[in-house]
Amino acid sequence: MSIFSFNFLRSVTAQAVIWPPIDFELIEARNAGLLRGHILNAGAGWRDLSHLIEGALINQDITWPGDDRKNVDIFSPLHDIPVSNATFDTILCIAVLEHVVNPDEIIPEFFRVLKPGGYVIASVPFLQPEHKIPTDYQRYTKDGLERRFLRNNFEVVSTRNVFNVYFTLHWIVYEWLHLSDSLIYKALRVAILPLLLYLAKTSRLSSDKLASVFQIIARKPV
Repeated sequence: MSIFSFNFLRSVTAQAVIWPPIDFELIEARNAGLLRGHILNAGAGWRDLSHLIEGALINQDITWPGDDRKNVDIFSPLHDIPVSNATFDTILCIAVLEHVVNPDEIIPEFFRVLKPGGYVIASVPFLQPEHKIPTDYQRYTKDGLERRFLRNNFEVVSTRNVFNVYFTLHWIVYEWLHLSDSLIYKALRVAILPLLLYLAKTSRLSSDKLASVFQIIARKPV
């Protein structure tokens, strides 16, 4: 095996998860004109969404000792956002609700700060390994996600599976094959992970039963 081939295999077997650009995850919302106006990025982290927004983007997040982020406009708990009622046209909440202990306090807060006719676009995990940042509390089925918004007076516009089945499988199999450094596990990494990585990047095969992420678009009634 050449050095090039060895380095290639080492790189593809070392990738735990392949996150497509955020543009991919929000393309439907952008095409529907939902990223215009006054937008809240709830639980912003370090993510930059400014290139997708037509209007004003407000980044909100919690803080911690030593936090030196410059991109966050509002530091607050997600269930107590210090803005007036009916402030935002759209709220984006991408890969956040699994990390909070109190989603049933947060969704009513989204309802409060949204303008009538405004939208929440929330992406949450279904089949994903645990990933603590710094905590990881829950996973969501499609029905369970919709129910949380419906019982808080939202209308569900759509709920979709964002990624293909190989995205789901690659992450789970990666975690499995890194439980041991035995020869058989290393051989399986080389045999399986490059193929799953390729298919995760190229396949269109999708299934709600094997969804890594569900995305809901919910609307506050007028």
